[in-house]
Amino acid sequence: MQLQSSLQAKISRTKKKLSKPASLVPGIIALTGMATCLAGYMALVMAPGTYSVVATEFPVVPAAIDDPSLHRFTERPGHFIKATTPAVVLTMDALFLGDMDSFSERYLDSRSKIRIGHRDRSPQVGKLVTTMKRWIETRKQTRGWRNEGVLVFAPASNIPAAIVIEVMNALKNEGSFEKVILAGGLI
Repeated sequence: MQLQSSLQAKISRTKKKLSKPASLVPGIIALTGMATCLAGYMALVMAPGTYSVVATEFPVVPAAIDDPSLHRFTERPGHFIKATTPAVVLTMDALFLGDMDSFSERYLDSRSKIRIGHRDRSPQVGKLVTTMKRWIETRKQTRGWRNEGVLVFAPASNIPAAIVIEVMNALKNEGSFEKVILAGGLI
């Protein structure tokens, strides 16, 4: 008899629980969690396995810049950066010499640029200058490209400022270029 009355009590409690209205909050939380997990898995699955080089252009505009001052002075651009403009890139382990095209369109082609490794973790600026003179002369003889007096110098962001200044001064004092343009934030 005792067993039957406790069984009846359990059945009545179960009926009371089932007759109460169910709350939607746990269901909404569960659906939101599942949607978040699925979105994360889809982003992981759709991420590319390899990355590639994206062609870009330097923001050089050959437009006259008006001076809003009292004299209304207008400055005309004297030099332009082209695909054939010489460029020097300084990294932690080497100096690279080439034209702008070899660092943009033909970035992966190692034959389009000259690599001059560092000796004892310091750049070989003298070797760069002599190599650059021969390279400019060879370009002039083989392709007819004349030196326009502009060089783009792009040091990596982790190169100390003293080394950047030293290399830039050596490039200016070399004599082949009127202007050495410091390109920052590219590497």
